[in-house]
Amino acid sequence: MNNVYADTNIFLRFLTKDIPEQAHKAEGYLRKAQKGEFVISVLQITVVEILFHLEKYYDLPRLKATEKVILLIKPNWIDVEHKGEVVKALYKYKSGKIDFVDVLTWAMAKSKDAKILSFDHDFKILEPSIWINP
Repeated sequence: MNNVYADTNIFLRFLTKDIPEQAHKAEGYLRKAQKGEFVISVLQITVVEILFHLEKYYDLPRLKATEKVILLIKPNWIDVEHKGEVVKALYKYKSGKIDFVDVLTWAMAKSKDAKILSFDHDFKILEPSIWINP
């Protein structure tokens, strides 16, 4: 077992401890990954879903939810595709009012020196030079 993909609920149980038995099991797997027994892979959409649930269902403020997710995905035994861009987006997101998917789109486009085609004026706020308003 070199690599496992973890679902959103693993992280939610660990972070919220709302179901103690599952929180304990989730923590056990995180500790095994920390010891190098395997790497936990996390999809970008899972990061989006964790943030959404922490903010909407668990009523955590944006700043607190974002800080928890940053601490959760930063270790080298947690693999997130384009982790640098995801972390950059999280830092940008935590202090703003723009939704995370838009901030992540901005971070990905910026890393690839690409433009963003959107009717959403939030991209003008993020970085006017890469926004194409159709």
